[in-house]
Amino acid sequence: MSTYNKVIEKNKKDWNHYSEKWSAFNHSEKILRPILEDPSKAFHRKTWEMIQKYIPDFTGKRVCVPSSGDNLAVFAFALLGATVTSCDISENQLAHAKKVADREGLGDVIEFICADTMKLEGIRDNEYDLVYTSNGVHVWLNDLPSMYENVSRILKTGGLNIVYEIHPYLRPFNGELEVIKPYDATGPFEDEDTVNFHWRLQDILNAVMHSGIHLEHFEEMFDEKNYERPFWLKTEDIINGVIVSREEVDRMYDWKENPRMALPNWICLVGRKIK
Repeated sequence: MSTYNKVIEKNKKDWNHYSEKWSAFNHSEKILRPILEDPSKAFHRKTWEMIQKYIPDFTGKRVCVPSSGDNLAVFAFALLGATVTSCDISENQLAHAKKVADREGLGDVIEFICADTMKLEGIRDNEYDLVYTSNGVHVWLNDLPSMYENVSRILKTGGLNIVYEIHPYLRPFNGELEVIKPYDATGPFEDEDTVNFHWRLQDILNAVMHSGIHLEHFEEMFDEKNYERPFWLKTEDIINGVIVSREEVDRMYDWKENPRMALPNWICLVGRKIK
């Protein structure tokens, strides 16, 4: 098996293993219900503003969400009136999301396809008005140029690519802003269960622009305080049901208590396929 396939298979196995716990949290009433009642709740406020600016009406639009994960953005786009294709390497993630979609009456407008985001196999060319990727996608991918070549391939001419992602500037630091690795150390970083990559800002932006997608707007944002799912709580803690008090969350969002809050936490970009 090639190195490329070993990375995919290892991460796929890990997400299939954790998908039930991940779904139990993300598809719980406290997380899912606000989005079903107001789809904008699936997005950072600034990202939502950008979505509204560039696509004010999703009626008749086709949206693809690669590495769809918890599928909260997928449900939101479907509720907004789009026909959505949800792609992920984890069959179990997709199966849990499909149960939610069917239960909430969204099954007819969401197609679930098991596909590698770097290949988007089985996704037709020139089909989509929007390709959207949400937080935590790039860390799992070892070939960003291939990812964005295929994002560009499936977009219609004039179609949009909106990317919402953790800011790469956070990667070199621990919670006390002590440097734990050089910024340009991009990986792979492998443990017993996963293989991760810490791409720089230039790696993401160049992959987008070299694919034929024209960068139209870029934002650096701070996280919005969320008592149910605080940004600073580790993914494995979320999966394992760790609960923190409101006072602890308040401290997480105070830059004097948590110096990482002094740095931008998120990036969001809008690109357009130009030909």
